[in-house]
Amino acid sequence: MGLYARLILKLFAPIVLVGFIQPAIAVQVRRVVTDAGIVLRLSGGITNGDYLRLKHILQNDAVVGLEIRSGGGSLEAGVDIARVVRDRGLVVYASKECDSVCAFILFAARKRFVGQGCKIGVHSVSNERGKEDSGSARITIEMSRLLAGLGVPLSIVGKIVTTPPAKITFLNNRDLASLNVQRTNPFRSIYDAASLARTQHAEAVCSLRVDLETLAGEGSCTTAQARASEAK
Repeated sequence: MGLYARLILKLFAPIVLVGFIQPAIAVQVRRVVTDAGIVLRLSGGITNGDYLRLKHILQNDAVVGLEIRSGGGSLEAGVDIARVVRDRGLVVYASKECDSVCAFILFAARKRFVGQGCKIGVHSVSNERGKEDSGSARITIEMSRLLAGLGVPLSIVGKIVTTPPAKITFLNNRDLASLNVQRTNPFRSIYDAASLARTQHAEAVCSLRVDLETLAGEGSCTTAQARASEAK
């Protein structure tokens, strides 16, 4: 068992009752199919059931990366998702504000990207009441060690430890540079390609005409506009 896996297991044990406050609405997942693979767009609060939903998709599809925007949620679910991101080498792109455990998922990626104007917010762990106690403080330390093991700079780890759960500290440009974060959308080109392919498919319908006497086939494509004109 690798160091990362051992740290994850060590972190899991006390999280049953201690973690980030969980939003009532699960994260929304949208699959974008491209020639390069599938990109999953995640938005909203992260809840305990979200990992199982993602796990099912990841088992059946060739996913190349995540586009995520979230204010945080369940630490346990976030750790699970972060582990998958790390193990599979997924690219993570934070398109809008990405706070709390969402930032944890971004940190776990081997290649990290953020959108223009996107903010990455961090804070320490809270208990189930949204407060800090001895148990949540211990989890914060364990999580910080885990992040340091993933190569997250100590300056960022320090901001996590020193920011109370009820507050938030946003990473600055220097922090993002230390994480090798690039301010661009790594999926833009494949999004555009997928969109163009869908448009072309919707606008052109191909049919095969067969001459019954010669058995010769003739292919033809007509646009939606042309079909409308022919119908008049």
